[in-house]
Amino acid sequence: METEVQPSAQEQLGSFLLRKLDRMRAAEELTDVVLLAEGIPFPCHKVVLSAFSPYFQAMFTCGLKETRGGEVPLRDTPAQSLELLLKYMYCAELPLSNDNIQGVAAAAFLLHVDGAFRLCQNHMEAHMDASNCVGLNYWARDLGATDLADCALKYICQHFAQVCEEEEVLDLDAQRLGDLLSLDDLNISQEELLLELVLRCVERHRNDPQSEAQAVELLRHVRLELVDPGFLRKARRRNPVLLRHAECFGMIDAALQTAGLCETSAPPRPPLRYGMETTDLLLCLGGVDAEGVPARRGGLADLSFCFAPRGRRTCYMPSPLRDCGGQGQITGGAVARGSSILVAVDAEDQHRRKRLDIYKYSLKEKIWAKLCSAPYRDMYALGLVEDALYLIGGQMKVHHHYVITDNVVRWSLKRGGSWLTFAPLPLALACHCTVSLKEHLYVLGGWTPQDQPDDEPDKLSNRVFRFDPAKDRWTECARMKYSRYRCGTAVLNGEIYILGGIGCDGEDCGQSRRCLSSVEIYNPVTDTWRPGPALPTTLLSLRTNATNIGEVEGKLYLCGYYKGVGRHEIITKEILELDPADNVWTVVERRAAMHDSYDVCLVANLNPRDLLTP
Repeated sequence: METEVQPSAQEQLGSFLLRKLDRMRAAEELTDVVLLAEGIPFPCHKVVLSAFSPYFQAMFTCGLKETRGGEVPLRDTPAQSLELLLKYMYCAELPLSNDNIQGVAAAAFLLHVDGAFRLCQNHMEAHMDASNCVGLNYWARDLGATDLADCALKYICQHFAQVCEEEEVLDLDAQRLGDLLSLDDLNISQEELLLELVLRCVERHRNDPQSEAQAVELLRHVRLELVDPGFLRKARRRNPVLLRHAECFGMIDAALQTAGLCETSAPPRPPLRYGMETTDLLLCLGGVDAEGVPARRGGLADLSFCFAPRGRRTCYMPSPLRDCGGQGQITGGAVARGSSILVAVDAEDQHRRKRLDIYKYSLKEKIWAKLCSAPYRDMYALGLVEDALYLIGGQMKVHHHYVITDNVVRWSLKRGGSWLTFAPLPLALACHCTVSLKEHLYVLGGWTPQDQPDDEPDKLSNRVFRFDPAKDRWTECARMKYSRYRCGTAVLNGEIYILGGIGCDGEDCGQSRRCLSSVEIYNPVTDTWRPGPALPTTLLSLRTNATNIGEVEGKLYLCGYYKGVGRHEIITKEILELDPADNVWTVVERRAAMHDSYDVCLVANLNPRDLLTP
């Protein structure tokens, strides 16, 4: 019966074999080939070279002329690089540094020592920055290492604003610099950056007889129609080449004339660079149930609707529910620094024990990754201050019964770990709203349990509380005119807007409740409320207790809403806009492709190119 060798034993045998072979190479025992690099002999074993390199394997098995004499000259390989490659083969070690990395990588690539080249490539990618990525791109391209070259080019595009500040980019010839300037994928917010780079390049080579011809060639790759006209005029005045050369002068003059035309008569503008398309997007996330029922517009059940108010552009991103099996419901969401999108999803284990899972969206991989879990609660509020998530109030299970709670817990996005308990709410709340403003959390409205057993089962709240995370303390603010829940909230120009919902006038004392169209605006500086522009109709926010409003470029956008309290109703797929200058709600999209009952609306600064197009 054969005995299987355990992995640890295999590793020990492998290490022993390598050490033995290295000693034999040093003593030139049983060596059967000599590699010559820069005239220096390196006795080796053919079997070892063949095991690590298909290049040597083909050489030794095909009877090439170079191997008949027992010596193999390697004309393009430095001796130091070959010595390090042999150390990798015989000792499984490859000490890399900035001084030897290119020589070792080139030798490994040409000799097809793939494992060593992968280590070199990983080292180069890990140490890539704005000062070396341009040279690395062209070095790898000339070598034929296309994967490494593509990685360097991607880095150049993503960090082109920093690359422009380095001297390395100015040393490129006009052809190569022009190729970079023509790329659509440059992550720049203004075309002026490229014009400045061209002017610096022209100034650097002003004594070159070909400088004017190079200026013309480079200027052709700058999309002058995207440059501010005032900037263009100043650039032309301060640069003699742009004034003196007729073709340069004509290109700038044509761009200035185009800028003066109205949109209907102007020629089509050149396409925007990648970085110019980054904008604030309204994200209507979720809306897929356990059976995977598709959206009414068809085939988009696993996607979430995204809307760019600037340009009225529609795109999609994967639904968080797709990456967690399509189960549960998104019950809260927030956007952290760097447009990190976070959502809380109802989940349960195989024993049907419920919990809350927190997911984060990866733009690079286009998937939702789970960050942590929390004990289950519903009708709570999810808040975010700096890099900390807060679960505030809601219903929790206590002694086999669900009760409305004042519990507040926090989880750090930086440190992770467990959820920590913080100061409780001044009163137990459910179905309340929360917003973050100036490093404070504000909790508004909701309902709270009654004190007397003969009263209604719940009482609406018009109270507002502010939480200071640094002091771990709640403070009550001025009360709203209406007690309400299922309403929308947003921050605009440093003020808190709350609108719609179900409520009643003043404090809830048992009076009748109704759907509201009112808008109230809170000023945290003066601690006062004032009425805002009324909604065009009475409306409710989302069923998940999350808001359906977002602020983009100084305007509020209300993304879909319910016109009544009936559970059979679906979202009205309109997007309303409020411009504070006009103080009037207007419809900007009547048939938005959002899901019939999406779960949460967020605003994130993203690039539509990174998302899915219709």
